[in-house]
Amino acid sequence: MTAGPLAGIRVLDITRALSGPFCTMILGDLGADVIKVEVPGRGDEGRHWGPPFAGGAGPNYLGFNRNKRNVEIDLRTPEGQELVRKLTATVDVVVENFRPGTMRRFGVGYETLKKIRPDLIYCAISGYGKAGPLAKWPAMDLMIQAVSGIMALTGEVEGRPHKAAAPVTDLFGGFSAAIAVMGAIHERSRSGEGREIDISMLDAAFTILGQSIAAWGIDGKDPVRVGNAHPLMAPYQSFRTKTKEIVCAITTQKRWERMCSMPEFAHFRDRPELATQSSRNANRKRLCEEMEAILQTQPADYWLGHFFRLELPAAPVNTIAEIATHPHVMQRGSLIEIEYPPGSGQRVKIPGMPWRDVASTRPVRNPPVLGEHTEEVLGECEQLRSQIQTRRSW
Repeated sequence: MTAGPLAGIRVLDITRALSGPFCTMILGDLGADVIKVEVPGRGDEGRHWGPPFAGGAGPNYLGFNRNKRNVEIDLRTPEGQELVRKLTATVDVVVENFRPGTMRRFGVGYETLKKIRPDLIYCAISGYGKAGPLAKWPAMDLMIQAVSGIMALTGEVEGRPHKAAAPVTDLFGGFSAAIAVMGAIHERSRSGEGREIDISMLDAAFTILGQSIAAWGIDGKDPVRVGNAHPLMAPYQSFRTKTKEIVCAITTQKRWERMCSMPEFAHFRDRPELATQSSRNANRKRLCEEMEAILQTQPADYWLGHFFRLELPAAPVNTIAEIATHPHVMQRGSLIEIEYPPGSGQRVKIPGMPWRDVASTRPVRNPPVLGEHTEEVLGECEQLRSQIQTRRSW
């Protein structure tokens, strides 16, 4: 499939940084015509995070803005606000991730825009949602990881709380928004009605924390950090070997027995305190210390070979460079190359499209330079508005 299941859907992307651009990139990957609005002369703040690529944009922008067209519009001016209202008449979906109330102050909030396009799907992504005591707090991924409890559960047992290395609440917030928008598009195809969607990154973080919150709900005990281990199972964590760290997860009694069939671990069979999953978990510290002492006697490849032969879940702890050049990743095409600026010949690898079975396997559009499609999009605006008005009068 090259056009994608969202072909014919037009999205006005008034987002910046990460959660919003990720949401709209997913929609663009699936075939929607995404029009990204950026501040004239400066653009999305994500363009300026980290050292710039040769084309002048940072990795955050390059990683999350393919399959979009780009227009420069200044929402702080009456002229820019009027352009957004005109564009709204031609689109199916508006996505924004400003602090709640900002779009309304600009005169382009949901209540205003739905008068222009009554069946509009309007998705607002924010840190805490549009209502509640925290709604006006500034929010980025770091804040949501902290306030949600993710940081409190991440890190070594006796160490300080750590954030996840990846911006998980930004990304899961963006995923949540994309799923909600697609659901609303399907709903509209039956009802003919649009809707306002309020996506909170904090709510999305709770989804990630489902196991921990459910455990607290059952026994009332606040979950604690367990490092790379699992709070309910052992052994399930990372271990040092003679050469590099590996992880293994012995999650069932059958897998425990398979592991104990290896000569190095056979003596564990005779230990009553390791006979069941619950007893192993209760004696986690001693068990895992003994396991690591054994694993450190041989290189990682030795242990991984034996674990794989016994069909035990195990893997090396890879660096980004190691996994990005792995034959499996290369064979699957998990990474793709984009060109930036378009037509420059300058190329960079970025994550590919996990949803490529229902979309193009390659970017239809490379990340756009600032204002690249301003004239093109605004030139289409009046023509599309006229066509839409004609259809509505039938």
